[in-house]
Amino acid sequence: MALNQRQRRLLKLILMMNVTQMELNVMTLLFTMHMKNAQQILLFMDNKKSRVIPKVSNYYSQTIPRFNDRDFKSHFRLSKTTCEVLLMKIHETTTSLPQPGRQIDIEKRLLMFLWYIGNMESFRSMADRFDVSKGTLHVSVKYISNVLVTKIMPLVISWPTGVRLQKIADGFSETSRLEGTIGAIDGTHIEIKCPSKHKQAYFNRKKYPSLVLLAVCDSSLNFTYVFTGCPGSTHDAGVLRQTPLYRDAPGVIPPGKHIIGDSAFPLNAWLMKPFRDNGNLSRDQIKFNQVLSSSRQVIERSFGFLKGRFRRLIKLDAVDMQVIVETILSGCTLHNICLANDDEMFDIEHAIGDDDQNGPDQVQGNQEGTDVRQTLMERL
Repeated sequence: MALNQRQRRLLKLILMMNVTQMELNVMTLLFTMHMKNAQQILLFMDNKKSRVIPKVSNYYSQTIPRFNDRDFKSHFRLSKTTCEVLLMKIHETTTSLPQPGRQIDIEKRLLMFLWYIGNMESFRSMADRFDVSKGTLHVSVKYISNVLVTKIMPLVISWPTGVRLQKIADGFSETSRLEGTIGAIDGTHIEIKCPSKHKQAYFNRKKYPSLVLLAVCDSSLNFTYVFTGCPGSTHDAGVLRQTPLYRDAPGVIPPGKHIIGDSAFPLNAWLMKPFRDNGNLSRDQIKFNQVLSSSRQVIERSFGFLKGRFRRLIKLDAVDMQVIVETILSGCTLHNICLANDDEMFDIEHAIGDDDQNGPDQVQGNQEGTDVRQTLMERL
């Protein structure tokens, strides 16, 4: 039986379309038994064709290799050199770790993660860009973030000791007269999609759901301590009290050394904060507050550069809390790796010092901290 033009077109569409076996069986049955309904079948096929989302052809294999250094950094938020160093670290730490799911080059997994953390693109669009399924993309993001947090973060974010600790103290003394400073501490809010349980706990003072990232950095903006996972309604002092740092501080911060924070934190011998301003501060107290405020700006700048480079941290839309926490910590890890490789900063796109604190404006300290602060003030 000779086929007319309409019927030939139908057969061609069937062969070209990516249909399931069930759809193919149904269409074949319709074709053989109801030739007069070919027009309806054509309309069905045309509608199905219009619903297919085109993928970005050969983006990983052909487009990315053609990027120059500037284009690569614009897309992936770090330089080619830093990416190569990072890839080498991942290879060194994952030789015994099996890759999950579909076998994909570790380099491709890394680039997918860097695109994810550096941009605000949807998962569907990212999957199309890298020609993978959404499931494969999710698995790759979780795999790389887990490797960064469990294998690489301990190598690049650690509390300073010995010569390194003194070097950090010297770095602060070059820009501040507040002697003995070895770090600046603060908290910042990472906006998230509100969890289904305990919703109210995640809303901060600005009325959006978030997690608090508490961090300490040195004078070169490197993170030396990071902690996250507490709901946005938690005050910075409350977050600090949940950290191993708070428990271990008397043992890991030598006498005569301290970190500096704002009025949200408790005053201790190892943690300096400004004098409470009731409108009657002495000239020396005002001077101390100014010096401390100027010195602690490094942590606000670190947060600004972190969110400016890794824009996913401005707002995370994941729902898996482990993925959220590991994404935040991965960003901190990448931040330090970029600094270690002299990877230039991006302009700060996230406003510095814009995180309101939850809870009381002033937190009580102890007498030992009061005495140390008085001594430091007198030495200015």
